[in-house]
Amino acid sequence: MGFRFPAPPSLVRAAVLGVALVAASSCSASNPAPDSAPPAASPAPAASCDSGAWRSAPVSVSHSVPVPGLPVVTAIRTAAHPECGYDRLVLDLNGPVPSYGVRYVTQVIADPSGMPITLAGRSYLLITLRPAQAHTEAGATTIVRPSKTVDYPVLKSYAVAGDFEGVFTVALGLTGTTSIRVGELPGHLYIDVRA
Repeated sequence: MGFRFPAPPSLVRAAVLGVALVAASSCSASNPAPDSAPPAASPAPAASCDSGAWRSAPVSVSHSVPVPGLPVVTAIRTAAHPECGYDRLVLDLNGPVPSYGVRYVTQVIADPSGMPITLAGRSYLLITLRPAQAHTEAGATTIVRPSKTVDYPVLKSYAVAGDFEGVFTVALGLTGTTSIRVGELPGHLYIDVRA
């Protein structure tokens, strides 16, 4: 058993003050003190959340893509990010990101049949890529799930609406019209819808 020296009184006071400050900062009062700042309207996004600008649709981006050899959409993925305040749809691409447009439509129509497509949701966002396709040169589809219903805060469903003559379209079913954010990464195009 070792011998301990008593801590100097100033060190003891500093330690007690530190513990008191930590305890006070971890507790929350239901009513803020009169001279304190009001609470923020919404929590700040987590550090891992994207911070790109939100905008309203329509959005149109042009890219020059050498042909032949169209970019191929190989998968569609979705995810909810409630901690960041958005839902995301990702298009995986084999090849460069083609030109694309994103706009709201009142009804989703299949290309080229012209038949209406029923989607869960009250508002519809149409994403059109050109030149692009979602099939092999032999005609086999490259997308395993061409449609899906999800239960995210804003995104409720998606469906491939067209894959014809170098034009690929996918529609999103949303709870309503909202701000969007579009981003590009090598091999990926993503669309965020704000919750």
